[in-house]
Amino acid sequence: MLEKDIENLISNYPDEIFPNEQFHLIGQQINIEGKKIDILFKDKVNRNIIVEVKRGILTREASGQIAEYFGLLKSRNQNEIYEMVLCANVIPPERKLFLEHIGIECKELGVSFITGLASKYDYTFIDDRPSYSTDYPKKYNKIEPQIINVDNDDISVWIFQGNPNRYDVLNSLSDKEIGNRIHWLVNQHRKKIKKGHIGLIWMSGPEAGIFAVTRIESDPALMTEFEAERKYWFDSSEKTEAIRVEMSVLKRMINKPLFKKDLKDINGLMDLSILRQYQGTNFPVNNSEWRIISELL
Repeated sequence: MLEKDIENLISNYPDEIFPNEQFHLIGQQINIEGKKIDILFKDKVNRNIIVEVKRGILTREASGQIAEYFGLLKSRNQNEIYEMVLCANVIPPERKLFLEHIGIECKELGVSFITGLASKYDYTFIDDRPSYSTDYPKKYNKIEPQIINVDNDDISVWIFQGNPNRYDVLNSLSDKEIGNRIHWLVNQHRKKIKKGHIGLIWMSGPEAGIFAVTRIESDPALMTEFEAERKYWFDSSEKTEAIRVEMSVLKRMINKPLFKKDLKDINGLMDLSILRQYQGTNFPVNNSEWRIISELL
């Protein structure tokens, strides 16, 4: 799922997001006062409705830029009525409060909403189309994970959790500069997580679930992330050297994640460790649970 996908779905199906507003599309990527805006609508009373789109979490920096942009447009176009709507997958409450206080409406469009809208209208995400090139390093090919035939006590599959309010999971997994080689913190089970094991990237929050499958390429050790990864931390304290593993991404599932709300109702997964106790970074997945999950991939 690219930012352009969200933009396209809003442009083509505005009534799904703004019911009863009668938005009429003027265009996408429109130049106004030297600024490129994502979407421009006219509403039923002929106001200009600017829609700006952000994938992932709305950062403090992005909200400040949008506020400045909105002020610039309002001040330079006294004869036109401009209203702005900001759409993002995750909008922290304090940023929503700030933006709406200065007149910018906020719409949180979660991943499940966007994927549901795409499914409803048979829209194929750009990065799912055969013509789309990821430009990820060729040496790390996508590999379908195999079922590991071990006893439930011999754990070889681990969940690695990321908090979207501290780390931009969605955008980091889609960053071509990072590619298929990523790092993740190991705060629990340091002696049990091993090179060659499978890692499941789990995003916490309202849309919690599995968003990627990885192969663990190193034992846990003191290491720093790549520079391209560090920019996605909102907490600067996490950018330092820490116990981590290096992993290769085998399968990205941003367009079709396995959501927690669905996993918890599946027979055999109700006792999944992260469903019983979600505080932490690293969680074991036993073999019988992995058999079920691997069939869902």
